[in-house]
Formats: sequence, C-alpha cells, structure tokens
Amino acid sequence: MFSLTGKHATWAYIVARVKVMKRNLIPSEEYKKLLNMSFDEIVRYLEETVYKKEIDELAYKYSGPRLLDYALSLNLGRTYKKIQDVSFGLAKEIITEFLKRWDVWNLLTIIKGKLAGVSQEEIEEALVPVGSYTIEFWKTLLPKEVDEIIKTFEGSPYYEHLSKIGQASLSEIEDELYKVYYHRILSMRPNELALKLFVDFIKMEVDIKNIKTILRLKREDTSVDEIMKRIIPGGFELSEDECAKLAAMPWDELTKAIEGYWFGKGIEITGRELSRIEIQFDRVWMQEVAKRASNYPLSILPVLQFMILKKIEVDNLRTLGWGKWNNVPNEEIEAQLVIL
Repeated sequence: MFSLTGKHATWAYIVARVKVMKRNLIPSEEYKKLLNMSFDEIVRYLEETVYKKEIDELAYKYSGPRLLDYALSLNLGRTYKKIQDVSFGLAKEIITEFLKRWDVWNLLTIIKGKLAGVSQEEIEEALVPVGSYTIEFWKTLLPKEVDEIIKTFEGSPYYEHLSKIGQASLSEIEDELYKVYYHRILSMRPNELALKLFVDFIKMEVDIKNIKTILRLKREDTSVDEIMKRIIPGGFELSEDECAKLAAMPWDELTKAIEGYWFGKGIEITGRELSRIEIQFDRVWMQEVAKRASNYPLSILPVLQFMILKKIEVDNLRTLGWGKWNNVPNEEIEAQLVIL
C-alpha cells in the first residue's frame, strides 16, 4: 500500500474531481440531435442534464432565450466556483488567478447594462460569481451610476482605462481591461513546472486572440498602428514584433504566413467567413491543449482544459438557443458551433 504525497497528491485530487465533472459535458455527437430540435425541445433536453437546477430555479422569472442565457451563466459560475472550492495549495492559487478574467467580464457586464438601461435584476443574473470580488461586492455596484462605479475602482489597475468611458469606444476600453488581466499573468517568472504550464497555456490563448484581432482588423483595412494598439503583448509565438510583421502583410501573404505558426496547421482561410475561421483557431487551440494535458496528466492542464471546454459548451448552447428562437437555418447555426 502506498499513497501519493507532496505536489503530485495535490494534482491527483483536483484532476480526479475535474474528471468526474468532465463526464457531464455534452458529447460532440449530441449536437447533431440538438440541431434538429426546437427551442423548447432543447430546454427540455437540458433539464435532463446538469443544467436542470438552474433552469428550474429561474423558470418562474424568465422564459425563452433569456431563461437559457441566465441559467447557463449561473451553471458556469457554479461549476467554476466548485473547482475553486475543492482545490488547495498551488492548484487553488493558479485557478484563482485564471478566474480573475471574470472580474473584467462582470465589470463590463454591469457598465454595459447600465449604459443600455438594463434592469439591475437582469444585470445581476448575467454575473459570474468567481474572480477576485464576491458576488455581494458586484451587487453593491448595481444601484450606482457609471461614474460612481468607475470611482469604486480608483487605485486599481483598471481605473485608468475605466476613466476613459465616454471618450474612447467601449470595445477599446474592453481590450485594455483584458490586457491588464493578461499582463499580470504573463509578467510572472515561473520557477516550477506547474506555473510554467499555466503561463504557457495563457500565452497560447493570447496568440489565438491576437491572430483573430489581426485578421478581423485587416479585413476592415485598419492601419498597422491601430492594429498594434489592440494587440496583447506576450504571446507564445506571436511576439509584438511578429504581430507587427503580420499586420503589415497584404491579405494573401498574411494567410500564407499563418501556416508557419503552431495555430496555423490545417487552417483554411481563403473564401471563408471570418467567424468560421475563428472557430477553426479555437479547435486547433483545444486540440493542442488536449495534447499537452495528456502529456502532463497530473498538472493544472487537465483542469484548465475542462474549464475552457465548459465555457465552449455554454457558448454553443447559447448559440443554439438563440439560433432556434430566431429561426436561423441549421447549417448557419452549426457553422457557429465549436464542436471538438
């Protein structure tokens, strides 16, 4: 008889817990069935899954795609919170750091909601209760005006960018807020494997975000200087210099050059809609993460892989729900799904 001790024991426990959660993900082959269902049939299908509790909880207040939206957000937040709660040691520290991206999400959700005149109750339902701040903190912001919300963050790394609301576009401010999140992680100097795997995972995510930004803005004939303002520094293969080179290339040359990077293998760009190209990048990224997670089965990677897969599932179900509600043809809905 023997037991794992030390660092490996930490990973063995959290990876085992996540493996159980992973079994509840909707199998990829089920999406074909879901595509042939009506909106109401999809909701009934989800009531036989892990989403039942949240759908039942919110059904008395909402209906249609809003019910689905809020139930999916609530389930996602609870799933992430559970992972955070059952982890400990370095695993918990890394997961907590990863989940700080939802600080930006929640902050933007509140500000966008306030600017659009959305009710406090509806904004609250869209919040994801993980990250640096408690759900109680976010609730205290709901009755406040946007100027008061911005003032609350005085002294934080977000304040400089939030103070530009009304002067710069919200999409630019959103980019800057996420840069704060990524900069914090990418400025880490990992002194052990667990942290290095985490930082490399984030760097690869940054590559995917940056190549999508370059392609999208090139399609809009945006100048190289403007493209570079939107780039997140510190990618895995896409340094700022590499991004600048790609941004300066003509479209045909750019699409050819992408083939030389880790995320460009097998990507078809010619004559395709940009959203479909972006979905291909997401698939390649998830394939690479899966490969790395199988190489390091007792590490943070299987945990991060599941957390991203869960978010992809929620996004897929949201796309399906809204598509069906609005009578979008099945082939158009399917083209927007990330099915692995």
